[in-house]
Amino acid sequence: MESLKEAYEALGLPENATKEELEKRYYLLTRKARAERMREHSEPSSGETIDLELINRAYRFIHEYEEQQASKQFIEQNYGKYKKMAETKRKWDHFIHYYKFHILGAIAVLLLIGYGIKSYIDHREEQQRLASLPPASLSVMFFGEYFYGDGFGSDTEPLGQDIAKLFPDWKRVVAGLTYVPSQMRSEQDMALIQKSMLVVMTDKSDLYILDKDNFTKLAKQGAFLPLDEVGGPAIRPLLKTGAALKEKEEEQDKEHVYGIDLTDSPLSELLGVTGKQFIAAIRNTAEHQANAETFIAHFAKS
Repeated sequence: MESLKEAYEALGLPENATKEELEKRYYLLTRKARAERMREHSEPSSGETIDLELINRAYRFIHEYEEQQASKQFIEQNYGKYKKMAETKRKWDHFIHYYKFHILGAIAVLLLIGYGIKSYIDHREEQQRLASLPPASLSVMFFGEYFYGDGFGSDTEPLGQDIAKLFPDWKRVVAGLTYVPSQMRSEQDMALIQKSMLVVMTDKSDLYILDKDNFTKLAKQGAFLPLDEVGGPAIRPLLKTGAALKEKEEEQDKEHVYGIDLTDSPLSELLGVTGKQFIAAIRNTAEHQANAETFIAHFAKS
């Protein structure tokens, strides 16, 4: 099949036949051709036998021609302004259309890989920086509904530096802040409370500064040292004052002093941490108990 005219002649149609006429004629001829093949033992019908292979070739030729014309018209309408680059632009748009999600996925993977590499490098650099610092003389965790700096997620390194300035003999103080909402009003509050539970399980701070609710809860769980039993000379004078706070651990019969109330001290003003209550308690895993007691006594006497 070399021309459109030959294709239409093979089907017995004029070149200006409509698409509906083409489909109807093709269906009729193929049905007749199949019927002839089924009449193997019958007398041949009058007229020439229909060449089914020729009919199919002609039909495909016309369809391919129409598709080519439609494609050319589409390219001219949408990409004609690109002139010689029209076909290249069309292929590029086609690629983007069908593979855009693959491309976006690949970009997302690359971004994640880049973020992971950067996080790893930053972590290594931070570990090297911390290793170069002098050992901490005290670690303090503010645990409760506290705010510092721009909020409750601010960098607390300056807070540790401010504490260290109050105690010239100390080389370095590590300070942290875990915001614990007093009430659960949203999903964010729920997430913050869950995070605070994880901090309690993993944090190794020597000294905790807490609000009343969190102090009571953690003291009952046995998180703090009983100061009336193991407190040193710096803390003993405070055990008989109204600042000493007693609690009873779960499954224990006797109350002990687990905290010293520093709410009325200048702690908030000097350190820039805002909150309603400030109760100091020493963690039962504290490595620097003596310095924690010195911190408490300093603010209690201020």
